[in-house]
Amino acid sequence: MKNMLNWKSALIVGSTLLGLIAMYPPEKKLKLGIDLSGGTILVYEVAKESQAAPNFNMNELIAALKQRADPQGVKETPIRNIGNNRLEIILPKAGPEEVEEIKSMLTDVGSLEFRILANRKHDSEAIARAMGPGGLAKPPARYKWARLGEISTGVDPQFTDVTITDPKQHWKRDLYAGVDVLLTGKDAGGAEKRLAIPVKTNTADTLTLTEPHNLKSIASYEVSYNPSGIRAGNPASPLPGDPIIREEKVADGRTEVYILCVQDRQDVTGVYLSRAYQQTDEKLQPAVGFQFNRMGARRFGQLTREHLPEEGDAFRYQLAILLDNLVMSAPSINSEIRDSGIIEGGGQGFKLKEVQHLINILQAGSLPASLNPVPLQEENVGPTLGEDSIAKGWQAIWVSMLVVPIFMIFYYRFAGVVAVVALVVNMILLVGSMAFIQATFSLPGLAGLALTIGMAVDANVLVFERMREEKERGAGLAQQIRNGFNRAWVTIFDSHVTNLLAAIVLYAVGTEEVKGFALTMILGMLWNLFTAVFMSRFIFETAYAQGWLRELRFRKLWDKTNIDFVGPRYYCMAASLVLILLGLGAFFARGRTMYNIDFTGGTLVTIRLNEADTTVRSLTDSQRTEFVREKAGVLPDVTIESLRVSQNQKDRAARFNIRTTDLDPKRVQEAIIAAFGPSLAKIDMTVGAERPIPGTPAPAAPAAAKAAPTTIAARFAGGREYDLAFNTTAFNSPQPPAQVVSSEFARVLAAAGIATPNSRFEITPAGSADKPAAEGTRLLLKTDLEPDVAKAQLEALKTSLANNRDMLFERIANFGSTVASETRTLALIATVASWIIIIVYLWWRFHSFTYGLAAVLAVVHDVLITLGAIAVSYWLALVPGLNTLLMIDQFKIDLPIVAAFLTLIGFSVNDTIVIFDRIREIKGKTPHLTPKLVNDAINQTLSRTVLTSLTAWLVVLVLYVLGGEGLHGFAFALVVGFLSGTYSTVYIATPILIDWIGHEGDHLDASIKPGDKLKGVASR
Repeated sequence: MKNMLNWKSALIVGSTLLGLIAMYPPEKKLKLGIDLSGGTILVYEVAKESQAAPNFNMNELIAALKQRADPQGVKETPIRNIGNNRLEIILPKAGPEEVEEIKSMLTDVGSLEFRILANRKHDSEAIARAMGPGGLAKPPARYKWARLGEISTGVDPQFTDVTITDPKQHWKRDLYAGVDVLLTGKDAGGAEKRLAIPVKTNTADTLTLTEPHNLKSIASYEVSYNPSGIRAGNPASPLPGDPIIREEKVADGRTEVYILCVQDRQDVTGVYLSRAYQQTDEKLQPAVGFQFNRMGARRFGQLTREHLPEEGDAFRYQLAILLDNLVMSAPSINSEIRDSGIIEGGGQGFKLKEVQHLINILQAGSLPASLNPVPLQEENVGPTLGEDSIAKGWQAIWVSMLVVPIFMIFYYRFAGVVAVVALVVNMILLVGSMAFIQATFSLPGLAGLALTIGMAVDANVLVFERMREEKERGAGLAQQIRNGFNRAWVTIFDSHVTNLLAAIVLYAVGTEEVKGFALTMILGMLWNLFTAVFMSRFIFETAYAQGWLRELRFRKLWDKTNIDFVGPRYYCMAASLVLILLGLGAFFARGRTMYNIDFTGGTLVTIRLNEADTTVRSLTDSQRTEFVREKAGVLPDVTIESLRVSQNQKDRAARFNIRTTDLDPKRVQEAIIAAFGPSLAKIDMTVGAERPIPGTPAPAAPAAAKAAPTTIAARFAGGREYDLAFNTTAFNSPQPPAQVVSSEFARVLAAAGIATPNSRFEITPAGSADKPAAEGTRLLLKTDLEPDVAKAQLEALKTSLANNRDMLFERIANFGSTVASETRTLALIATVASWIIIIVYLWWRFHSFTYGLAAVLAVVHDVLITLGAIAVSYWLALVPGLNTLLMIDQFKIDLPIVAAFLTLIGFSVNDTIVIFDRIREIKGKTPHLTPKLVNDAINQTLSRTVLTSLTAWLVVLVLYVLGGEGLHGFAFALVVGFLSGTYSTVYIATPILIDWIGHEGDHLDASIKPGDKLKGVASR
C-alpha cells in the first residue's frame, strides 16, 4: 500500500511540476493572440507568373498557407486576401526569429522534383541549343533549366571587423550562413591579401563573419550559394558526364547559375511522397529522408532503372533533387531505387533547423501558387481589442475562475476542497500542454479555459453525488469512497470518451479554427480523467488512511423529488419546434448581416491622425485607439488595429487600420472623412535643401541617331536634386510611392504649361528599398528645372497632395474573409461527422441506435435554439429598455461564437449521457422503457444535473455581464446554449426515448415485485 501511495504521489507531483515548467516563464511560453497583444502584419503579392496561370485560385492558396503557418490550428493566424493579388497575414505577437521562420514557410513553394541531369553523351544536340542565344528563356523541348545557386559580388563595400555591408544587395536572410566569402584587400602593412572566411549569418545587405578579417581596406568580395556543391567541368577537356551549367547576370553584383535537366516521362514529384522524416547521410550530417506511395515507388523505380550505369560502370547518370527548382543534391544512380531515399544538404550539409523546416514544407505539400519573397508591407500592430475591453475581459475571467471553487467548497466542504485542488492541477496541466505545443491564447480562448473549470466540475459532482447515495444507504466511509468512484466511473468514462471521439473527428477533418478548439478539448478531457478520477481518489484514500477524514458532509439542494418529466413532453417538443422555426426564420431574414468580418470580409482603410489637431495631441496611445474606435463606430462591425512600422516605442500610435463589413470603399471613405474631420492627417511633404548635381548636361542626340541609354546622373547633370520627406508610408495606391508622386508631379507641371513634363524630372526612393523610414517615406527628386520654377512647382505639388481626398488614407481596399466558403463547408462536415461518431459510440455502449440519435437530436436542438437567439438579437437590441436590461447587442456569428457552438455540443452530450447511464443502470435487462423508469432516472440525477449546469452557467453569466465586447457574443451564445442544453436533456432527449423504445403502459412495473431484479439494480 505504501509503495502504491509513493508511485501515485510521485506521478501527481511530477506531472504538475512538468506542467509548471512548460509554462515558465509565462511571458515567453504563453503566447497571447492578436486581440490581446497585437502582432505583425505581413502583406505579400502573388507572383505574376502565378496570377497568370489559368487555374490560379486565391482560396486554395490561402488554405495552403494556413496549413503552412499553423498546421495544428492553435496559433490563430488570420490570412485574408486584399484585392485580387495580395494577401495579408496577421501573426500574433512573435519574436524576430519566429517572424522570419514563418516568412520562409509562407514563401517557400515546396515543389519537389526528381530530374536526370543532362550530359554530353546523350543530350549533345539539345545542349547546343540550350547554351545558345535565347536558350535560357526557351530551352529545348523535354528539357528545363534548374537553379544551381547564385554568386554575389561587390566592390568597395562598407565593413567593420566582422561585417561586410553592400546596400545594393537584397539577400534572403541567412542564405549564405556557413559558406565562405572571398575578400580581396590590404592589411595594415599595405600588403595585398585574398582571404576566405566563413559567414555566420546574413541580413538583406550585410554578411556577419565568424572571425575578424583584419583587413585595413576591402576592394571586393565574392560569395556564392550552391547547396548541391556541383561545379562545371573543365571546358578545355569536357567529359561525357560533365553537368551542363550556365551563368546569367541578373543585376549588378548578382549572377544566377543554372543547370540543364531532362524532363522525363515519369515526372516524379513531391505529389507522390507518403512521408518525410529526419535522417543522416553517409557523412553523418543531418538530411531529410523521404518515402513514396505505391504510384511514386513505381515511377521512381522505372526512372532509376532506365538510367543505370553504362560502359561497365564508367558512365553514371546523376539524379538531381530539386526543391522549388533549386538543386539540393545530385547523387549518381548506382542501382534501381524504388520507394525511398534521402535529400542531402550538399557540400555544407543541412542544419537541424533546416531539416525540420524542409520536413514541415514537404509534409504540408507544395503551394498552388507562389508569393513574391519580399513582403510589400511589414508592420507591428497593437491589440485589436481596446484597453478597456481587455481589462474587462481579464476581470471577468478571474471572477469566473473563482466562482466555481467557492461554490464547490461551500457546498461539498472537504470534498469541495479536493475538487478545487484537482481543478487547479487540471488547469496547470492544460495550460502547460498548450504552452508546450505553442498554442495562442486569445480572449475567447482564455474564457474557454475558464469554462473548462466549470465543465470539469461535472466529474467531481458525479462522484460526490454517488458518495451521498452510498452514505444515505448506510455504507461506511471506506465504502462510500470506493463505491462513489467505482459507480461514477462508467458515466464519467462514457461522457469523456464521447467528447474525445467527437473532438478527434473535429481535429481530423476540421478547419484550422476548428482544430485549435478540438485540440484544447482533447487535452482538457484527458487531463480531467487524470485529475478528477485518479488524483481525487488518491487524495480521498490518503486522507482516509491517515485518519484525516472521518466523515463526508455535504449540503443538499432538496430531498428526493418525484416530478413527472415525461408527461408534458409533447408540449415541450411543440414549444421547441416553434422556437426553432422562429429562430431559423430570423436567421434567413438577416442574411448577410448574420455574419461578422471573419465570414464576410469587408473594407480595410488605413488612416493617420493629425498630430497638429488639438484633440489628437492631448491623447495618450491607448486613448487614441479608443478615440479611433469611437469615431469609426459609424461603420458596421468595426475592428481597430494600431500600427507601428518598427519596434521603436517612440513611434507613437498615430496610424490605424479600420476594418468594416461594409463592402463599398467610397461609402466607407465618406463616412470616415465626415466622422474624423480635421483629426485626419493630410499628406505633408517636406522639401530638403537644394543640391547641385555636378557635371555638364548631356547633349541632345541627332534625330537620325539611335538614342543611347543615358543614366539619371548624366540626364540631370548641371541640374538640382531635392530630398522629399512625407508623413506617410503609403499613398493609397498599389504603385510604389515614387511612382505615385511622379505621376502627381507630372500633372502639376503639365497644369503649369511646362512642355514634356515627364522628361524634366526623376523621382527615386532614398536609401534601401527594404528599409522604409519608420516615420514615413523619403524620396529623391532630380530635375533640370530652374531653381525658382522648381521651388514654385514643388509648393504646388505639396498643395495638390494635401488636398487630394483619396490620399487622406494610406490604403483603401476590400479584403476577404478569414473563413472562406470551402472552409465553412468543411467546418459543417466536421461537426456532422462528430455527431455521427457520437451516435455510433452510444449505439455500441447502450446496444441501441436510439440512444445515440436522441443525444444528437438534443445537441441539434441546442445549437438551433442558440442560433435563433443570435439571429433574434438583431431586433431585441432595438427595443429600448430591454436591450439595456438584458445587455443585448446585435450579435453576429464570428470565430469565437463558432467555438461557443462547439463547446455547447460537448456540454449537451455530456449532460445527456449522465441520465442515459442512470436509465441503463435502473433498466437492467428489461426490454422496454416505461415513463416511471425514465422519471426515476431523471429525478435521481436531477441534483447532479442542476449543480453542474448551474456552475457552468454561472461562469458564462459572469463572462457575459463583466467581460466587455471581447467576450460578449461568445458568452451570450453559451448563456442561451447552457440553459437550452439543460432543458433539452431533461425534457427532450430522455423523454422521447419512451416513444422510440419505451412502453406507455405501466404493467411492466406492476409485474415486478419487491426484491426482484429491477429493484436490486436500482438500489445498487
